[in-house]
Order: sequence, then C-alpha cells, then structure tokens
Amino acid sequence: MKFDESMIITGDSDEIMPQLVEDGIRFDLILTDPPYNLNKDFGNDSDSLPMSDFLDVSRARINSCASLLSDYGSLLWFGIHHYIGFHQVMMYEAGLNYRRMNIWRYENGFSRSKKVPRGEYEPFLWFSKDSKRWTYNADDVRVPYKSTERIKNPVWYTNSKGERKQWKPDPRGAMRGDIWEYPTLAGKAFEKERTSHPTQKPEALFVELLKAYCPKDEEGQYAGMVLDPFLGSGTTAAACELLNAEGNHIQYMGIELEERWTAIAQERVNQTRNNRPLF
Repeated sequence: MKFDESMIITGDSDEIMPQLVEDGIRFDLILTDPPYNLNKDFGNDSDSLPMSDFLDVSRARINSCASLLSDYGSLLWFGIHHYIGFHQVMMYEAGLNYRRMNIWRYENGFSRSKKVPRGEYEPFLWFSKDSKRWTYNADDVRVPYKSTERIKNPVWYTNSKGERKQWKPDPRGAMRGDIWEYPTLAGKAFEKERTSHPTQKPEALFVELLKAYCPKDEEGQYAGMVLDPFLGSGTTAAACELLNAEGNHIQYMGIELEERWTAIAQERVNQTRNNRPLF
C-alpha cells in the first residue's frame, strides 16, 4: 500500500495494519479511539466481543501499532476504566515506553444509574517508541492560570547552576496537566459538529492533542504522519484538516470498517477544506 497523501480508507484495520507494517510505512503519531467493548452499535459486532476475544484482538492491535511507529513516535490510545489496565500491560509487553495516563474529563455527562457514581472521564494512554526521545510540544498547549493570587509576592528558586532566580508566570499560560477538560458533544451547543456516530469525540480535544504530540518541520509548522486505525466519523481527520487550514502540513491515514462512517468522515474533511469556520 502506498501512502502519498492524506487518505481515508474503508476497511478492516486488523488486516490493513499488518500490511502497512510489511510495506514499511511508519507514523509519527497514532491517535485512536478503538471500540471499548461496551456493546455500542457501530453497525457490526466489533464492540460486543467475548472477553477473551477482546483481549486477543486488543493485543494484536497494540502490537501492530507498536510496529507502525516511527523511531520517536507516540501512541495515544483512548479507553475505558473497565479495561485500560489490560491495554497498559499490553503496551509494555509490546516494547513501548510508558509516558503518562491522561484523562479526558467532561462535566456535561449524565448517569443512567444511581448505583454507581456518574461518569465524568475517559482515560487515554500515552506510550512512546523510544525511551529517551519523543515529541511533546508543551508550550503549544498551555492553559490559562486559574488564579494569580498566589503569585502576588515574589517566588524564588535555585536553578541547576545554583543561581537564585525569581519565577514569573508565563504570559502564554500555565503548563498543561494530564487532565484534559473538554465537554462531550451533548446539547444544542454542539449540534453542528455532532454526527450520528455513538462515540464521537470533540474536535477541540483532538486539535489540542495534535498540537501537543505532532512533530514540527523546520518552519515550526505541525507536520509528520498521523494514523487513526479506528477513524469512526472522522474526528482525527477533521482535526488534522483544521490545523492544515492554518498552514500546517500534517499527513494522515484514517481506517474505518463501516462505509457509512467513512462517508461522514469524508464529508467533514470536505467541509473543512471548503473553509468551514473553526470552533
């Protein structure tokens, strides 16, 4: 298979990823939201597997992802608290290097049960190919300071050279933590972005993830090659296109089993290329 430009493929990633490995194609970032095995209706039985089958399939997928990463590439894998521990172990076993367990937190979720706490988050794992080098553009994803009260008085520290220095707040904002707060696509506020896909993620969240984990070219623009082997309704592709509309150069490949979702994904890409307004 050739990968010369951004592309969306209708097909089975469990078959396509091993072929990409054999063809020598590598990606700087794999950003994906695979089925959680919670019996969601994606138009097939991919989310309703017996536990043993789900673990076997997950292991094979993670091994393929590990083989598809470039030398300093990263894997971002969304999951659910039910099974994320299994996936974390599988990534260690695949030879990847643990960087962080991140949390996508949302406050606009709702509960269908009074027997357990209301769900307000989904975890996603970050593992890198190399143990010492990877991409994380910390300054690109800074967040506003919650308060400046604590910095009214000077804050002093000693640097690595033994020099006494005064810390001042960065005008770009505070360093982002490992909790990424973005609302789900619920309610009227998100009706223009929301599709019929049952587990669609927010574009705003994925744009920030790309800004954090995509390598940059010599001009400082986001570049590199991105893979989403479980593209769904196309949020990863749409987020890449939104950044490319600002002058960046991200190439991406999205793989999705169901044709109806790839059709929606391609429509979202086309809308962005035709100057759909940013958020």
